[in-house]
Amino acid sequence: MKSAKINNEISLNYPDAFTEMNPEELTRYFSAPDNRWGAYDADRHIILSVSWTKAKFLQSDPEMRMIDVESRMRRNLLNYQRIAEFRPKIGGKKAYGIRFEYRVKDKKLVQVGDLMMFKHKKSFYAIHYITRKYTAAADRADFEEILNSVTVS
Repeated sequence: MKSAKINNEISLNYPDAFTEMNPEELTRYFSAPDNRWGAYDADRHIILSVSWTKAKFLQSDPEMRMIDVESRMRRNLLNYQRIAEFRPKIGGKKAYGIRFEYRVKDKKLVQVGDLMMFKHKKSFYAIHYITRKYTAAADRADFEEILNSVTVS
């Protein structure tokens, strides 16, 4: 397992098969590399990303923040749809999570993603895990292991 310290507050472990993304790769997948860390497994087509943003005055919990994030995903991802929602704990913090799917532009390929949002101090953190729909069940164990490794300082 590899380790990452993100924004000097979040630590996590991720599988050795993943490669850390450079700013150009982050821009390709997420539009901008600012306030974002990411890694990917090219062989299995899995993307892991952590982003952070300062909480706005009226945003007090992860579910409220998710409304903004999900509205952007709905606009930017082809055939976006929410599949499920859940309320896990990540690094001891209450989180709000959604599972979603979308179609990759110009392809028949469907991607499935999990997005977990939690607040720490004055920032919201979002953990994204995206994989192909037909391998999602097999890839789930890796994501659970990553989530279980998260620590917050």
